[in-house]
Amino acid sequence: MGEPRVVHTAEEIQQRLVGVAARIAEDYQGKTLILVGILKGAAFLLADLARLIPEPVDYEFVDVAISSGDNRGEIVNLTFATHIEVSGRHVLVLKDVCHTGVTENYLVTHLSQQRPASVEIVALVDRPHQRSVNLPAKYSVFSDDTDDYLVGYGLGLEWGQYTNRPNLCVIDRA
Repeated sequence: MGEPRVVHTAEEIQQRLVGVAARIAEDYQGKTLILVGILKGAAFLLADLARLIPEPVDYEFVDVAISSGDNRGEIVNLTFATHIEVSGRHVLVLKDVCHTGVTENYLVTHLSQQRPASVEIVALVDRPHQRSVNLPAKYSVFSDDTDDYLVGYGLGLEWGQYTNRPNLCVIDRA
């Protein structure tokens, strides 16, 4: 396995987050907003984004497990959720890398049962070319058309390797 190669510096991530936070603040001005971060990858994104939004925001975390089904495709299970009350609130689901959209679709469907005012997706990295579910990210810090494996800024290999690096990097896992 090679060393991680920086594709987005900590400064670049912060600069882009400032822009995303400004758009969110404008779109949700005066509205009740809750950020729902998908663990573990979106934890850094949630913390940094929440601090950049000037209006009060609430936040919660969920964890999901994806397993391969038989001929039905991927199966998504909610394995952990803090008490999430979204009725009448505007919800932003935060995801580290939006790939297929299966996880996000599951969570949006699950949260929609509580009748939120709205539910949208925020991605650190959006990869629409990998979508198998037509669910776009309303906000993305970066858009990417590669299949590179990302580490840093909360993303890592097994056992948390590279998660605490401040930059977003690609790594060859071979």
